[in-house]
Amino acid sequence: MNDSRIKFRHLQCFLTVAHHRSLQRASEAMALTQPAVSKTIKELEEILQAQLFDRDRKGTVLTRQGEIFHEHAETVINALQHATSSMAQASVFSESLIKIGAVPSLTAYFLPEALIEFRRRSANVQVSLRTGTTAHLMEQLLERKFDFVLCRHTDPAEMSGLSFEYLYVDPLAIVVRPGHPLLQTPTIDFADTRRFPALLPIKGSINRHAADTFAIRQGLGVPTDYLENISISFGRNYTIRSDAIWFVPWSAVKHDLDDGFLVALPLPIKITEQSAGMMGRAIGIMMRANSVPAPAAQMLINIIRETAADLRAQVL
Repeated sequence: MNDSRIKFRHLQCFLTVAHHRSLQRASEAMALTQPAVSKTIKELEEILQAQLFDRDRKGTVLTRQGEIFHEHAETVINALQHATSSMAQASVFSESLIKIGAVPSLTAYFLPEALIEFRRRSANVQVSLRTGTTAHLMEQLLERKFDFVLCRHTDPAEMSGLSFEYLYVDPLAIVVRPGHPLLQTPTIDFADTRRFPALLPIKGSINRHAADTFAIRQGLGVPTDYLENISISFGRNYTIRSDAIWFVPWSAVKHDLDDGFLVALPLPIKITEQSAGMMGRAIGIMMRANSVPAPAAQMLINIIRETAADLRAQVL
């Protein structure tokens, strides 16, 4: 017996006859002539070298061998239908999957707000989010690993092949835990901040440059006793459990400031719209040059713009 000779039409015809127990009703169900159905069943019986049906007063019924074959034939057909359905679902999923990248500071407040609203408007579109440094995200974007990324503006010479759309300036804040020694006096002497370790972004990062500039412009000088870190979750937990002074993008700790888990130190020098860009970084949407987002991705981008507009009003 050569199993490769069994075709889908053989299985389909066999199962239809078995279901209807009649060659005539099976032929009507498949929109075929009765001779065509009989011929197909005969071909299958010759391949299997077995009689699959008997005819009696009740109609066309399965033989014992037919019953055995029926069980396996039905399994094959169900498996094919499941495979086809799974492929169709995978195709739909891949077409409606938006792949985005973001710097870690945006995952604490800004992105959750935008994605919650996006999910409300478009519940069936999937989003894949990955975090990383701006340099890493740019590299992955050029390799088409993302549809777009949310990151900080960088040197235009490093943005070849990419476009950047400004959203808002995210200034740095200096935050401490509630009950921190600096908060025990009516007024804060910022010279005292140097008595406590600083929690800073890693050297060479965009945020570290902004933090150093920030500290100098606030009259604090560059911290010499510090711990470097890039994780927002680590920075949050470390600051809450220690006397560290955390230099962190404002939007990354907005929820904690609102909920009282962290406290922002009042700054000696008020941040203005002109100085915010020097002591923070412009946040924006980075895409491959001349790329056209798919409709679902464009919807998400529009919601991100709306979220950024609301945030701009709160920053300064």
